[in-house]
Amino acid sequence: MKNSILSFIPRAGALAATVLIAFACTKSGAEPGIGDQMLFEPALPQTKASDSAFEAGDSFGVYAVEYEGSIPAPLQLSGNWANNSSSTFDGTKWTVTPPIYWKDEAKFDVFAYYPYCSEPNSVDDLLFNVLADQRQEGFTRSDLMWAKAKGVTRSDGAVKLNFRHKLSRLDINLVKGDDYEGELPQTAEVRIMNTVTSALLSLETGDIEKNPAGVSGTILAHQWETGRYSAILVPQKILNQVPMVEIVVNGVSYLLSTKFVFEEGVRHTMNITLSSNPEKVIINIGGGIEGWN
Repeated sequence: MKNSILSFIPRAGALAATVLIAFACTKSGAEPGIGDQMLFEPALPQTKASDSAFEAGDSFGVYAVEYEGSIPAPLQLSGNWANNSSSTFDGTKWTVTPPIYWKDEAKFDVFAYYPYCSEPNSVDDLLFNVLADQRQEGFTRSDLMWAKAKGVTRSDGAVKLNFRHKLSRLDINLVKGDDYEGELPQTAEVRIMNTVTSALLSLETGDIEKNPAGVSGTILAHQWETGRYSAILVPQKILNQVPMVEIVVNGVSYLLSTKFVFEEGVRHTMNITLSSNPEKVIINIGGGIEGWN
């Protein structure tokens, strides 16, 4: 995973090892001791966009709000106990700038998102764009994730942050049909078309929606190996049969039209059986895997 672009008009692997993180606070007075720092245990979905763990250079953002009695303060763009703190991984440990400290036995709600954006436009409708070219790092840089820890206190120990995928993943498998001449090419260009490429995320609730002002675009899918491709997409419904997938193989274009519902946090599968005749391609859509597990 690498840092992405959170627009501001602005990976499958085993469960990541627990990491304790100190994290930033804008309301600390005289600097307390190291034991007063708020520590975190970030956990990732069992399968992630990159099919591996966090990588050096990855960053996520964190907000924290303090309770007033039994009610947490509303999450705001600024003025919280912690405001968009950056937690960055160097390959061995996480560094949060600046550190955040507990306030006696005060209670907090903590919100986290990946990938980090230095200038978020909103905490209610955070604007995020998936990248159009996902063939290389653009794939993992498009994997928007969110976590929330509710009502945590110093006595609870390290705060657990369980990240969840907020977008949709499409896996495309190319299959050689009986009348397909030759072997599948080592490389092909797979494009997903006519989908809106921007989303709005509520950092407080985790709710996400297709950007109503967003425009449709074309995404170049990531290749894992011969015949296996994937793309990260904004959750949305394609209710009309439109050209959705184009596969360019040895100079031949296979254009496929279908209806589709891309669901939040779901990994969808599309098996495409190729024929020597581009007009005789067969599409089989498999069941979705929630949580990408």
